[in-house]
Amino acid sequence: MNEVKKSVIVPFTPEEMFNLVNDINNYPKYLPWCRNAKIVKEQDNQVTGTIYIEYLKMRTHFTTINTNTKFSNITFKLVEGPFTSFSGHWSFLPLGDNGCKVEFILRYKFANIVLEKLIGPVFNYINKNIIECFVKEAAKNNTKT
Repeated sequence: MNEVKKSVIVPFTPEEMFNLVNDINNYPKYLPWCRNAKIVKEQDNQVTGTIYIEYLKMRTHFTTINTNTKFSNITFKLVEGPFTSFSGHWSFLPLGDNGCKVEFILRYKFANIVLEKLIGPVFNYINKNIIECFVKEAAKNNTKT
């Protein structure tokens, strides 16, 4: 099982960061490896979304169901994709009035060794840069207001 743990302190509120991460439909605008993304279903505090990855001529997609605790936490688990296991969470911890700590944890295992060899390097790149992409977008959005 692979595990990714990342955290960063940002000058944005938990609400701003939560809304950005929860806005799946806009991922292709600022995640360079995201070819498409769509919300499949929304019900109460759950959002099911599909993310289509395209990077270095590699294409794949996966669907997760995300359970939201508004402005605080997004927990996700696999519905469908090239994994036998895929789960984790985002958390947004307030730090004063205008900042927060963003934490991203992901645990995953590819369905087989062939997929791991093909998609693994792309997925490693994505995980290495994921928080930075969201922070850059938050900064861009903050300068517009």
